[in-house]
Amino acid sequence: MKLNNELHSVDRFTIHIPFPLSSYERKLITLLYQPLIGPEPISLYFLLWAEGEDEEGRDYTHYHLMNGLDMSIGAIFNARIALEAIGLLRTYKKETDDLHYFSYEILPPLEARRFFEDPLLSMFLFSKIGENAYRRLLQRFTPKRVAIEGMTEISRQFTDVYQPIQQHMPKNMMVHDIAEKPSKIPFYYQSFDFPLLMSGLSENMIPHRLITAEIKETIAKVAFMYGLSAIDMKHVLMMANSDDELTTDAVRKSASEYYKLTISKTPPAISKMLPPEQAHEQAKEWNSKQDELVQYFEQARPIDVLIAVNDGKQVFDHELEMYESLITQYDITPPVVNVLIHYISLNNPGHISKKYIQAIAADWRKKGIETATQAMNEARQFMDQKNPTVKKSTTIEDMHAEFELLQAAAYVLYQFEPGKASAAKLKNIEETFKSLMKKIEPPVLLQMLADGKEPFAHELKAVTQFASMYEWERPLLNTLIHYAHFSSEGNLNLPFLEAIASGWRKQSVQTIETAIQYGQNYRKSRAQKYSRTTYGNPEKKELPAWINSSEKPKSQAALEELERQYRMKKKS
Repeated sequence: MKLNNELHSVDRFTIHIPFPLSSYERKLITLLYQPLIGPEPISLYFLLWAEGEDEEGRDYTHYHLMNGLDMSIGAIFNARIALEAIGLLRTYKKETDDLHYFSYEILPPLEARRFFEDPLLSMFLFSKIGENAYRRLLQRFTPKRVAIEGMTEISRQFTDVYQPIQQHMPKNMMVHDIAEKPSKIPFYYQSFDFPLLMSGLSENMIPHRLITAEIKETIAKVAFMYGLSAIDMKHVLMMANSDDELTTDAVRKSASEYYKLTISKTPPAISKMLPPEQAHEQAKEWNSKQDELVQYFEQARPIDVLIAVNDGKQVFDHELEMYESLITQYDITPPVVNVLIHYISLNNPGHISKKYIQAIAADWRKKGIETATQAMNEARQFMDQKNPTVKKSTTIEDMHAEFELLQAAAYVLYQFEPGKASAAKLKNIEETFKSLMKKIEPPVLLQMLADGKEPFAHELKAVTQFASMYEWERPLLNTLIHYAHFSSEGNLNLPFLEAIASGWRKQSVQTIETAIQYGQNYRKSRAQKYSRTTYGNPEKKELPAWINSSEKPKSQAALEELERQYRMKKKS
């Protein structure tokens, strides 16, 4: 909604404080909330607090706030919505022909324990102030335990001290309509695609009874915070599940590990969304501002681009899911998807063909297009052709070609027998393998190694734990997973990964090439070790004549006679 329709300086407001606020709340707001939303929203909060505490019910115009804070009406509006989003303010509105009337309800901050338990607030505070400052704050607000070791509690119960008195309370005095302090920030978690998540979770993977309302809220919050899709969260839940038990802490920890494995080692940071009208204005100038356009595509979210090309209107769910699947299922980078959205909107206004979009995306992926600039150049070539030819897309389940490549590479590089048949019909195996290791995410590699099937939860957990502990570069980590998969005959586990990684670290293995060379040398030395026998060189060993003969002994007696002759000859 645009500002000129939302708030005017002459609009009037009243202030309501349903709970008494103390210096403890002031400390929480200053130390925990201000780093998240900045000084201007906090200044507005403290001014409303001060005015409402002494003169609750009095009405003001917004000129009063503008003068008291030396802020424009636009800045007042932005500060207000920041307070609303973080859970420190509720706003109510009534419209008349001439004016708008607002009621601002000042809310207390969350208790420190609830603040640090909330995955959104705690993680965004961590990313803002850093690990050391975060630990100090956590320690500061952790209750100090009373030294009661060796002591026995002797406190009396209520019934030990008091007894009931026969009195009747009037019914109208028994009505309790007392407001409760907020226990969480406002967050509409139903916007997460739970149907898609649940459709991908079988009862064998995660019993649906474990997905409680509390777990759902945690799922939605960590998915929002880390930018994870419903498909990503399926992997997170598989990692978090332990003996048919799913806890909020396990979901949070698994989401953090999955984020480090697939996206970034740096914690996510909070930022405000680009308003739809601003995105639309930016979209109008796309064709004339090349550099700004590239920068926008590199930084914007696909949903923002979709809103922009739709003149600021809300996006239909099927459109969003279609483009989201390009990122989550087909491994297309967000900047490339943004360019694709823009290209489709220019060439197919009012009409979207899913097959056409997937075909273009498949062609771009095959050509190795990963940046906005590359995608824009390719889009221009598409537009210059009267009949652009595109190739058939591949679904995420159809990974058989990659599966055969990985098997063939295991044979060509390390002489693992399962890949011998695949190696016979493929070319340029080593170079194609290296290229694949540099592009894909480790969870996708596990799925390719399973010929498109879902990887087992213990394998995903082992790889994720290894990645979060040792922070290897993706190409080297993928090479380690590939080698360990075939070395363990498909039974990946964390100790085995660590054992191989230890050998690599001792030999300073840091690239795909050195990892392959180390694996080849190790396999050769192992093959030589097991080829030796206690009888010396097997080629010089004398064998009985009947072993190499096509004629078998005709009786047991004949067999025993031949064996006796052989022993006698050996003794002599």
